[in-house]
Amino acid sequence: MKNYFVEYCGRYRIEVKIPTGFFFVEGDVNSGYVIEDSEKNQFLRIPSGFTSDGLYVRGFWLSRFKISMLDGKKPRSIANEYPLVDITYPEAVEIAKKMNASLIPKEQYNRICMWLVETGGATFEEVFLHGNNTIGNYSKPFVLHKTGSNPLWMRNRLDDFWGGTYIWTTERSELYEHYRVIRGGYNDSPCESDYFPPINRGWANPETSSSRIAIRVFFQDELND
Repeated sequence: MKNYFVEYCGRYRIEVKIPTGFFFVEGDVNSGYVIEDSEKNQFLRIPSGFTSDGLYVRGFWLSRFKISMLDGKKPRSIANEYPLVDITYPEAVEIAKKMNASLIPKEQYNRICMWLVETGGATFEEVFLHGNNTIGNYSKPFVLHKTGSNPLWMRNRLDDFWGGTYIWTTERSELYEHYRVIRGGYNDSPCESDYFPPINRGWANPETSSSRIAIRVFFQDELND
C-alpha cells in the first residue's frame, strides 16, 4: 500500500507522506491525487507551488467535496450529500475542527485557483475572469445540488468549484475588519450570462447564516518523524 508519493515544484523533488488514517484512492498530483479515510471522507492534494501573484504556498490537503453533515452530527467530505449551508462563521470553524482541519486561508485558496490553471484543469479565463455555466452550478433561481452529482462540475477531481455556493474563508475583509471573506462563483448577478469565477471575493458578517454559503476544509502535511 502506498504511504508516500512525489511531487515537484520547479526543480525541487518533494516526498509527501500520506496522512495517518488515509489511503490512496486514485489520480496523481497533476490530475488530482485523492485519498480517503475509513469513513469514506475524501481529500485532494493541492501540490506546493505559487499563486498568481508569485507567493509560494506549501502543499496541502483539500476536501474534495463541500462539507455535508450526516444526521446533523458528523461533518463529512463525501459524494451524494447536500452541502451544509445556513451556518455562521464560528460554527464553520468548529465544524472544521471536528475533522481535524481548518477553513481555507486566502493564500491556500489562491493556490487552488493557480493549480487548476497550471495543470490544464481549467483555463485562466474560467478561473480568473468569468465562470463557465457548463462546468458549474449557476442555476437561476439557485438550486442546491448534492455533492458529486454532475461529472461536468468536477475538475482535476475537485468537485463543484464553480458556481454552487460561496464558502467561508479565514480571510478578513479589507473594508470591514470584523467581516470574513467568502469566495466562489455564486451567480448573484442580475445579468443572465454573467457567471462569477472561482477567484471571486465577497464578504459577510461572521454571524450571517445563509443558504448561499457553505464550507470546504483543508489541512497541512504531517511533520516527518
